[in-house]
This record gives sequence, C-alpha cells and structure tokens, in this order.
Amino acid sequence: MTRALLQKLGGLALCLSLATAAHAQEPLTLEKSLELARQHNVALRQARYNSSKSDINVRRNKYGYLPSISANTDVSRTNGLVFDNVTGQVQRGNTTTSYPYLAGQVVLFDGFSKLHELKKSKQQAQASAYAEQQAGIDLETNITGYYLQALVDRENIRISEGRIELLEGQLSQMEKLERAGVRAMDEVYQIKAQLATEKLNLITYQNNYRKAMLQLVQEMNVEGTPDYALEMPATPDEIRMELPAEQEVMVNALAYSPLVKSSAATLDAAKTELKVAKSNFSPTLTLEGMIGSNYSSNIFKDPENGNLKTMPYFDQLDLNQRKVVALSLSFPIFNGLSRHFDAQTARLDLRNAELDYVASQNQLRQTVQQAYQDVLAAREKYNTVIANLEYTQRAFESARRRYELGNIDFFAYMESLNNMNRAQAELLQSKCEFYLKKRILELYQG
Repeated sequence: MTRALLQKLGGLALCLSLATAAHAQEPLTLEKSLELARQHNVALRQARYNSSKSDINVRRNKYGYLPSISANTDVSRTNGLVFDNVTGQVQRGNTTTSYPYLAGQVVLFDGFSKLHELKKSKQQAQASAYAEQQAGIDLETNITGYYLQALVDRENIRISEGRIELLEGQLSQMEKLERAGVRAMDEVYQIKAQLATEKLNLITYQNNYRKAMLQLVQEMNVEGTPDYALEMPATPDEIRMELPAEQEVMVNALAYSPLVKSSAATLDAAKTELKVAKSNFSPTLTLEGMIGSNYSSNIFKDPENGNLKTMPYFDQLDLNQRKVVALSLSFPIFNGLSRHFDAQTARLDLRNAELDYVASQNQLRQTVQQAYQDVLAAREKYNTVIANLEYTQRAFESARRRYELGNIDFFAYMESLNNMNRAQAELLQSKCEFYLKKRILELYQG
C-alpha cells in the first residue's frame, strides 16, 4: 500500500509539473518581439509586396521597347455565291478558305512616351523601396512603444499589489485595535477607503497592461493567444551621455529619412507623368512587317491538264506566300480632349506631390524635434529621480522603523511609502521614455 501510494503521488507530482510547464509564460525580449513583427506584420509585408510589384513594372516597361508579334490563322467554309480572293473569281458552291499570317510591329517614335514611362516606373520603384524602409521604422517604433508601455504598467501593478497587501495587513490590525477600544472607528473607515481606492487603481493598471499587451501582440501579428512574460531591457549607457546638437541630428535625419526620399521619388514620378501626358500630343511612327499566305478550295493541282483535285493546304501556302513591310505615321487630331484633360490632371498630381514632399519634411522635422526634446527631458528626469529615489527610500526606512516603534501614525507612514512608490514608477517611466525616444532618433538617422 505504501509503494502504491508513493507511485500515485509521484505520478500526480509529474502531472502537476507538466501542467505548470505547459501554462508557463513564454519569455519575450524586445529584440524577439521585433523579429516576430518583421516576420508576420501585415503592413510591412504589404510594403514588401508593393516594392516587388514596382520592380515588376520596371521590367515590364523595359520589355515594352521590344516589337510586338502576333500570329493568326483561320478557316472558313462558305456555301453559295462568293468572291474568292485567292482565285480572284466569283465562285458557286462550297468554298473553303484560310488566311494565316505572322505580323510584327515596333514603335520607332512616340514623343519619347516609352522612355518617360520607363523613367517613371523606376522612380515609383524607388518610392516603394523607401516606403518599405519607412514601414520598418514605423513598425519598430510601435513595437518598442507598446513593449515599454507594458513594462511600465506591469511595474505599476507590482507596486499597487504591494500597497494593497500592506493596507490589508494594517486594516486587520486596526480592526483588532478598534475592537479593543484603542482606536476609533473612523480610522478603520479611512484605511478601508484607501484600500478601495488602491484596488481601483490596480484594476486600472491591469486593464492598461492588458491593452498594451494586446496592442503588442496584434502589431506582431502572431497566431493564437500567446502568454508572454516581458523581460526588462538593460538601462541604456547613453542615458548619462551628452547628446549631439539638435541641428546635427536634424541634418542627419533629413539626409537619411526614407519617408522624405519616398516623397521625393514620388515627386519625380509626378514630373515624369506630366511629360508622358504631353508626349501623347506627338505623332507616332511605327514600323510594321507581315508574312502570310492564303488557301482556297478552288485552287486545283493542274487545271490545264484536267486535274481538278484541290491543291494541298501547305502547297498553297508555299505558293501564295507574301511579305509586307510598311511605315505608318499617325497624328493625333481630336479624341474628345482626353489628352488635354490627362495633361491637366498630371499637373494637379504634380502640385499634390510637391505638397506631400513638403509635408513629409515637416512631419520628419516635428517628429525629430519632439523626440529630441523628450530625450533631454527623460534624461534629466532620470538623473533627478535616481537621486530622489535614494532619499525617499531612506526616508521610508526611517518612517517604517518609527511606525513600528509607535512614534508616527499609519498615515504618515503611508505618505512616505507613496513618495517612494512614486519615485520608483517615475524612474522606470523615465528610463522607458528615454529608451523609446532615443531609439526613434537612431532609426530616423539610419
């Protein structure tokens, strides 16, 4: 019985260990979250597909210089009166005809329309490539922001849970003192009110944490509902170093920014599109060639000697072969003013592209300026909070000893605890703020 009991207990322990391992949270670092997001994020993948699509369009326009070749064949059978183009006579009865041919065409001049189309497609491909880079920057910014926000919310939860545990212990002690007649009932109610407020704060922090984690997982676009345990990144060494001048950072950002380069390439493409619209007013010179033949059931092998058997199909094709070379020059005169309207639309698109280019520069400038000021503020806040946290921790330890000795009341003790908790939260928040904004500056400078 003892051996059987031990075996059952061992199996139960194994099952419990496996269940615990199955429900353990998966550790997630910031670098791993970025790697998963680059693999699965929908917006980034769409940007990659758009870039590949633009490259295909460039190749299409390059091959547009090649001649177009087409082959055609047909067979028709007519019963009755018909003019046979092969014999050049009017025939009665059943007539079978066929006119196979191979034709080619190459445009010699079209007002440089193909040249402008190729140039525009290359510029659009550049814009798509820069847009893909910018999508990567936006993705990394979002992932880093959600990750660090979740860390701040998790720290707030930890602090709030510690405060609730402290308040519940003090409430139990205060209720005992009240029943003994040592404390008044209003002090019990004050602790209960403070405990209720802290529990409400905990719910808020938990909701914020779940929201930040949901945003992080959605941005990563991973399948299922994974349960991650976030790991705290190391404190950046640059947090105590001097930053380069703001003007230097701005110059580097403007020189590197994929957003600005994408807008510039789009602007160049709009200029080229206007040239394409203007080239449509030009005449078109085309070189055409054709090799063909024909067949008719009214062509006989040897009609002079009375052999009225129809000449075979391929024999007729060889006999009736013809070759044509032609130059064609066409002038656009009137087509409902469509070319005129296309040129007007291209001019308006060019004006919009110019405004988009200016707006991208302004957006970059505002983002970099704001991030630079946030980095400075976060660094100053971090250095201040570091010193303040040391003092508040010492003050809390002193208040805790005095409270245990009965020299101060619980509310003075809680005020000291509040000051220390506030400093702890501000320290983590300033560290995360510095990390995020410093990373934005690095991303925008390449």
